[in-house]
Amino acid sequence: MRLTVLVDDFKNPTRPELTAKHGLSFFIELKAGGQTTNLLMDTGPSADIVLQNAQKLGIDLRKVDSIVLSHGHYDHTGGLLGILKHIRNKVPVIAHPEALSLKFVVKKRLKKTGITFQVSELEKSSGILTLKQGPTSIVPGVLVSGEIERASPFEEVKGFKIMKKGKLVDDYMPDDQALFVMVKNKGLVVITGCAHAGLINTVRQAQKMTSSSGVYAVIGGFHLASASVERIKATIDELRKTGIKFIMPCHCTGETAITKFSEVFSSKCRQLKTGDIVEF
Repeated sequence: MRLTVLVDDFKNPTRPELTAKHGLSFFIELKAGGQTTNLLMDTGPSADIVLQNAQKLGIDLRKVDSIVLSHGHYDHTGGLLGILKHIRNKVPVIAHPEALSLKFVVKKRLKKTGITFQVSELEKSSGILTLKQGPTSIVPGVLVSGEIERASPFEEVKGFKIMKKGKLVDDYMPDDQALFVMVKNKGLVVITGCAHAGLINTVRQAQKMTSSSGVYAVIGGFHLASASVERIKATIDELRKTGIKFIMPCHCTGETAITKFSEVFSSKCRQLKTGDIVEF
């Protein structure tokens, strides 16, 4: 498995020519049985940034076999239409049905935070819309989680709204999903977009779906930027129980959480930034 960060919130000092922006997009190359499968997980806030960074990184996005949307927020879906236009070929777009709903975040005021395009535009594009609540198998050993069970008592979803039947109601983010990869001679790798469902809930689901007792690596945004010290500690405690070998936070994880991860996991922790590459 080879994962390249096409865009993330943080500028990479080793790749100054790349543009960083609030959002996330991973290009993931998977090799099995002599075959290569190329996945694009999330499309960042805009197509221009993702396409320009990909070009500078020597990545041809026209080789993408499938696009996976971790959830329906703009910073993960904003580049979708432009990227599909660039790819031209018919490409499956795997998402939860609610990822395409009108979504909002409640801060000082109500702010739209969902997709920036019309569903009808997506339906007319080269994307083959694949909407599922449950899991999707990409190739053997690679799963899109589908809805993630909420079992962890300290992982709550707050502050989001969604439009349902003309009414604005609390959004518990059932569309949040992750990618689970079984890497040969390594084990389970969990790749998240924001882990709105909770990082521990996500990891536990990954272990259950892949029958894995341990976890080799967890990569992605962990949505702990505004989390309490208690929640961060509880997350770390649970991760340590898995015997995790590598933890690679980025995007919405938050400075406090990343610092704590670094303190506890030491060399096992590596913050990812725009342009970074991970190979297992």
